[in-house]
Amino acid sequence: MTVTLANVSLVNISSVQAATTDNTGATSTDNTSAATTDSTIKVSLESIRDIMIENNLDIKSLDNNLKIARQNYEDAKDANDSANSAVTSAQSDVTSATATKNAADATTLAAATTTLTNAEGHLSDAKDALVGAEKDLTTAKDKLKSAQSSYDTGVEDKVYAAQQEYLTYLSDLSTQKLNQDTVKSNEKEEQVYKLQYESGFISKNDYIDKLQKNTAVNDSNAAKDTEELDRTKLCNALGISPEENITFNTDINEDFQVISKINYDDDLKQMLDNNVSIKLANDDITTLNDEIDAETNTTDSTDTIDNYKKDNADISLKQQMNTAETSFKEQYNTLMNSYNSIKSSYDKIIQEQEEYKTTQTKYDYGFASQDEVDTAKLAFDKDNATFNASKNKLYVNYLRYIQMKEGY
Repeated sequence: MTVTLANVSLVNISSVQAATTDNTGATSTDNTSAATTDSTIKVSLESIRDIMIENNLDIKSLDNNLKIARQNYEDAKDANDSANSAVTSAQSDVTSATATKNAADATTLAAATTTLTNAEGHLSDAKDALVGAEKDLTTAKDKLKSAQSSYDTGVEDKVYAAQQEYLTYLSDLSTQKLNQDTVKSNEKEEQVYKLQYESGFISKNDYIDKLQKNTAVNDSNAAKDTEELDRTKLCNALGISPEENITFNTDINEDFQVISKINYDDDLKQMLDNNVSIKLANDDITTLNDEIDAETNTTDSTDTIDNYKKDNADISLKQQMNTAETSFKEQYNTLMNSYNSIKSSYDKIIQEQEEYKTTQTKYDYGFASQDEVDTAKLAFDKDNATFNASKNKLYVNYLRYIQMKEGY
């Protein structure tokens, strides 16, 4: 039972077995990060994204919306290409009809003029159709961009939420194992109380009072209920049935020394480059600038309203950048506070671990009783469970920091 900071284990693996639901009620652990052909779904931090993309209904809906938007864009693009071809063809007809009219004599001039008029009419209709097709293409392109952004952001948010559910469930497993150990320890104490009462060393009231203060069984039952509920929540987040054959990987290790090496200024630059909201604000400015340029080329003037729109777009971009930077700084502070808290409690855990080892050694040589060993182990396990919970919280904060740096 070893605790390390350089390679922090999020769950005390020596005291946890992952609860695994299958048809036989078996319990097991597995490090594989993907589902296999034996119909067992293997859940780990690495496999959560793939499992959700395949099974989560919300993500499937987002994916369908994205596919619809992409197909609409392709259709609009084809329609725009067809409209361009129609304009080119109509322009060619006008050119041909013009040449025919110019070469016509008195007997063919009327017919040639009619042909040219019809061709010019077709060209005008084709140009009108092209304008409509270009608007439809622009609309479809914007909707595709929005659908892509909704999909990317939606997946990131839901995966992060599921990762939180996953770590919560693993903490439940650790707590439940600790409660079970506490129940066993208290059962031994109750036997002692019974002997003391029967031997006349304590009164009946004292005996009953001691029994009533023992809430370990109720705590264990409540923890079991919490574990089962959180397991159901996790399965729902993943998009799979709790009745499926599932194994949960509890062997989660992360070198949190990388946190101490974080360069906030570098990460801030990456975040501002990657942030989805900032990218969308920049796209709006680019689109508006293109519209202003097109209008200027056509009329040799710029509408004052367009300048106000551009000013608002610039303001929106600055607001998005300020909001993103503030949120990122808050998450950085949360992460570092969590990391520093872990470091400050690490020495205490190491000391308690050594004390437990010392008691165990004394027992091996006959200088300590089994009860003393059990008491020392239970005391260490309780504090270690609290330490593990703090590590899980640290990892959640780290996941969120990385997610924000990637732009979500």
